[in-house]
Amino acid sequence: MPDGLWEVSKPLPPEERKQPQGGGMQNTPDEAVFAAIVCVLVSECAWQSLPPCFGVSKSAVHRRLPI
Repeated sequence: MPDGLWEVSKPLPPEERKQPQGGGMQNTPDEAVFAAIVCVLVSECAWQSLPPCFGVSKSAVHRRLPI
């Protein structure tokens, strides 16, 4: 993703939710999550078809989708 686009879209992904009991969730980079969300929305692919090149899990990306 171009740096200029990331600067404009940085506030869009919602914050990661913290688990009340603590631990258990790996920090996922906001930029990778946003790029994966854009990929799914633009390509209209299923979450299960999300390519692994983003370096984040499908479930982590789906959880952070701001809908």
